[in-house]
Amino acid sequence: MKVIIDTSSLISLVRYYLPFDKNSILFDFIKNKIESGEILILDAVLKECRYTSKGIVVDKFPYINQKKYQTKTDNILPTRRFFNLLENNFINTSARAKLSDVEFENRKNKFLNSADAKLILYSMFSKEKIMIVT
Repeated sequence: MKVIIDTSSLISLVRYYLPFDKNSILFDFIKNKIESGEILILDAVLKECRYTSKGIVVDKFPYINQKKYQTKTDNILPTRRFFNLLENNFINTSARAKLSDVEFENRKNKFLNSADAKLILYSMFSKEKIMIVT
């Protein structure tokens, strides 16, 4: 099983757990799991990590900038099934009712370009079993 982690979880790891990791046990564990490919860093998540919280994740885990540890998501495209889930299951219907069709399409497109959407799409269409940490 592979694990993918979202931006906020990586930020929490760095802010709340690493300061107490005096012997670098947690740091080494995370690094080893990323190096072995058990933890995947999606390029979309890395991009968010670079500009969120002043890049604290990239500062603490500088090796994730190496291309060999990044999993590309450019070629993952949403299917009709995903659009149906997005339009019917991933949405608060009362919030949707307040949006015009144009506003809804704009927000849907923004979501499709987000790291969260890439996490879901990657896990849905991966041939491996994926666990999302969020």
